[in-house]
Amino acid sequence: MKHIFTLTAIAFSSLMAMSFSAQAQDKTSQEPESTAVVGAGVFYAPEYLGAKKNRFGPAIYGEYQNKNGFFASTMRGVGFGTKVDDFSLSAALGYRAGREDSRDSKSLFSSDDLKGMGNISGSATANLQASTAFGPGIKASFNANMALSHRENGNAYTFGLSAPIFQVATDKIEIGGNLTYGDAKYNQTYFGVTPTQSANSGYKAFSAKAGFSQATANVAWTHVIDKNWSVRSAVGVSQVMGDAGDSPLSKKKTNPLVITTVNYAF
Repeated sequence: MKHIFTLTAIAFSSLMAMSFSAQAQDKTSQEPESTAVVGAGVFYAPEYLGAKKNRFGPAIYGEYQNKNGFFASTMRGVGFGTKVDDFSLSAALGYRAGREDSRDSKSLFSSDDLKGMGNISGSATANLQASTAFGPGIKASFNANMALSHRENGNAYTFGLSAPIFQVATDKIEIGGNLTYGDAKYNQTYFGVTPTQSANSGYKAFSAKAGFSQATANVAWTHVIDKNWSVRSAVGVSQVMGDAGDSPLSKKKTNPLVITTVNYAF
């Protein structure tokens, strides 16, 4: 599961976050008691951010939210959330998936195009989030994903904006966008090529500096079947930019992101 859903570090997480976090928050806002949502479906995404090839895989989602603020989530980790005036704040412990330099069906981020680059170990992370809503359902958010283990993997910070464009009793359509900034360690780990990696892989040596590394735009549709069951689908596009886009590992700067799940809330 850690390879499927703990993906804040790269573009797929942006689509997943939009596709699920609003659903969990909507459910929590309607119900004063503790709630839970589980979902299963399929995704289509690149082998890694900037990859030329895409892949299908299983999507599994789960979130438990207690009325006292405690939550356990495949997206957000395990932590605590609260509201301060118009802001929702949360802090959690999570996991950022690593990357493998050969295609492995058990790992989401793996590709034969990375042969010789070596594997990137996964990291335990501190996940900090702040969000606020304004206007007709518009939501602005900030997420910090900071490595606690394998700290050489660096930190990523994501700014997001989403808004509903259509809503009736059984259907809701939202649009959103995200912009991710990686520190020097993060961008070098995922987009840089050291002299040793260059000798082993054949890629030109490349040093990636801190800066914005990706932008995503997405549309999500929720169809409510009854009080428990719903179907959630999202389609998005990710664009690598800055040093990430200039990296020799970025064979395709624009990548598709698609996910659909059937969800049960209780």
